[in-house]
Amino acid sequence: MITTSFLAAASSLFALSYGAPVPRTNAATPRSPVERDVSYTIFGGDGTTAQGWPQKSQWVDFDTQFNAVKDVINTACGNHGWGANNDPTETESIYSGIVAASESTGVDKEFILAIMMQESKGCVRAPTTNYGVRNPGLMQSHNGAATCNEGGNVQTPCPQQTIHDMILQGAGTITGFGLQNTIELSGASDVSKYYKAARIYNSGSVDASGNLGAGIATHCYASDIANRLLGWTSMSESTCNEGAIGSIGGSASNGNGNAGTPVEEEPEEEIPKTEEPTTPNNGETNPTAPKAPGAASGCQKWYTVQSGDTCENVAKASGIDFNKLKSLNGGLDSNCSNLWLGYAYCISA
Repeated sequence: MITTSFLAAASSLFALSYGAPVPRTNAATPRSPVERDVSYTIFGGDGTTAQGWPQKSQWVDFDTQFNAVKDVINTACGNHGWGANNDPTETESIYSGIVAASESTGVDKEFILAIMMQESKGCVRAPTTNYGVRNPGLMQSHNGAATCNEGGNVQTPCPQQTIHDMILQGAGTITGFGLQNTIELSGASDVSKYYKAARIYNSGSVDASGNLGAGIATHCYASDIANRLLGWTSMSESTCNEGAIGSIGGSASNGNGNAGTPVEEEPEEEIPKTEEPTTPNNGETNPTAPKAPGAASGCQKWYTVQSGDTCENVAKASGIDFNKLKSLNGGLDSNCSNLWLGYAYCISA
């Protein structure tokens, strides 16, 4: 999955975790893509319209959205060093693949497109990442199979069937953890189910507080998706602050007219870190929580990640340093962007 630095930990979902569009009778008159991509609206809180998140009637329709991001799609591979840019046939296959996946899964085309743009910017040769779970292709799907860039083996052109499979494996339930399933896992029946589903697709869970900017992985992920659904193409700068969005309880306008309920100003200080224990945690010998992918074989002690944990405080709480924690848990990346809530990590072997 691609995050702000691209191909970070978007779909590194829990190892256990994991359509035809609704007619828009009340949709506002669409503006041009240029008008819509003026600026970014910060969406904080729980994903509900009561906290300012967009109603479905505010989403840009699929064709308008696709045309607005086509330039980004067509230049994404070259911009990120992932091989040749998409040719027209490959980009057309993305369009038809999203339509087919929507019809097959019932997941809205607009939502599939927004997730795809967040993950790969539409490059059909986006590389496969693996931080304990395989995440390939356009959707960086959880344990997906389809890809046109495996271990540096880049395929040009990327076949239409492979492109369609990449999209379906992210949108559907072929691997059990696609958007169709994360929408169900959201437990919501209103429009917030999409924003919650996006957060689950990114990190495997929604923070216990319900705030979509809190917890682990990419804090701005759900806000980014809401903006993409409103027509943001990522060509204008995001003003979402990864360190502060978890403290916001509603939307904050930056002048593009898309803001919802006014909220208090964003605090200047970073969110306080979880208080570290004064004595090391001796760990568990037989954790009941699922064990993190890539943990050392023969591990003797385990630490189960709690809400608010970071690699730094997990390591300190366990009486080790981060390098030791990473060496014992091969699935962790160097930035610790894929620490999974509720999973047990090895702290002694």
